[in-house]
Amino acid sequence: MVDRNNKTVMTRKRCRLGEIAHYVEDRICSSEITLDQYVTTDSLLQNNGGRERAQNLPPTPCSLTQFQKGDVLIANIRPYLKKIWKADVDGASSSDVLVFRANEVHSPEFLHAVLLQDSFYDYAMKGAKGSKMPRGDKDQIMRFALPAISYEKEVAIGKLLSE
Repeated sequence: MVDRNNKTVMTRKRCRLGEIAHYVEDRICSSEITLDQYVTTDSLLQNNGGRERAQNLPPTPCSLTQFQKGDVLIANIRPYLKKIWKADVDGASSSDVLVFRANEVHSPEFLHAVLLQDSFYDYAMKGAKGSKMPRGDKDQIMRFALPAISYEKEVAIGKLLSE
């Protein structure tokens, strides 16, 4: 690219979160999982702290989002609390937890690294609705801009941040 003064300007390629990941919409009945496999907004820990065991399963059977090992889960209530966890088991989550899965040609570790950034949470809060218990706007979240890089670089960044 050339600017007004005919100087070459480097431009960084950008992409949107929705180009490297998607929301998981697979469903499972709560009666088919154990307490160790269940994730709620309350069991996700603040400030990128991972998760703890949920206190209880839903009192009546209901449909939950089914996640897989490697998916990234984020509490969608009060995004500023930075509740995120990269699944190390298969399980299910409540409806207030967003489940992201890296698209086939992208690194799950890189996806996790992207979603750990403060800039992601700041962006999610800009589109949040509600004042007492704000929730992120799912469509707006998928428009989060990030660098478009090669798969090899995604893997390297993911490895670096997961060590």
